[in-house]
Amino acid sequence: MGNVRRLLMLGLALAIALALAAPAIAQSGEAQVRVAHLAPDAPNVDVYVNGEPVLTDVAYTTISDYLPLPAGTQQVTVYATGDTSTPVIDTPVEVAAGGAYTIAAVGLVADDSLTAQVYEDDLRAPSAGNAKVRVVHASPDAGPVDVVPRGGDPLVEGLTFPDATPYVEVPEGTYTLDVNPAGTDDTVLTVPDAALADGGVYSAFAVGTVYADSLQVLLVEDNAAGGAAASASASATASASAKPLPDTGGTSLALPAALALVASGLVAFAVVRRRVTPQ
Repeated sequence: MGNVRRLLMLGLALAIALALAAPAIAQSGEAQVRVAHLAPDAPNVDVYVNGEPVLTDVAYTTISDYLPLPAGTQQVTVYATGDTSTPVIDTPVEVAAGGAYTIAAVGLVADDSLTAQVYEDDLRAPSAGNAKVRVVHASPDAGPVDVVPRGGDPLVEGLTFPDATPYVEVPEGTYTLDVNPAGTDDTVLTVPDAALADGGVYSAFAVGTVYADSLQVLLVEDNAAGGAAASASASATASASAKPLPDTGGTSLALPAALALVASGLVAFAVVRRRVTPQ
């Protein structure tokens, strides 16, 4: 009888343990994905995943929060806002369990160069006392650039559109970042007072065009609580002052409330015709 009781108690304990572990097990099969609208002449868009609306009225320079999606192939459809008659993109996108991704619309409508660019994000914290930062070149008519902390060595050299650098660790602090044509000291864009906090993970997106004199940098904290948090924006002048970015994330729809509890942002964005090119 004692053995039977022990077995029953063991079975009950195992059942409780499995029940408690179930949410973590479910989440382990998900990817975190966000959308970035970085195409300066593209309209606002609505984004659907597997036929369900996920974001609506996504405007240029919007970088959404992360949202969880099941690992595997997801069908992503993008329409001009309010018009579901003809998708501007309808493509499958592959995401891996445990991965984090930014899927960005880059390029121009005017020259038919719009495309979807997939960047793999690394949300792991840096070592104590450091921040982690990368640069994404999303300006379609700007040539290769160097990114140089004022008074320091280049953080990035020869970065070309639409590439992204790996994340690098830097000491926490406030930096002025100069963006120069590669190999020169001619600053075309400055991000002043970029505060990189201990433990923070950041992406700096260079967007806009040289032609329209609309270059700017969107500095986003990738591992902010609740998703991507906008930090600063700068105009294309050496003396530009930092300004808050617009509210991130179009209106979230249709996914269960549980999605909002797991900071993440959407699979696939882009006003692209057929193809997603992973980095």
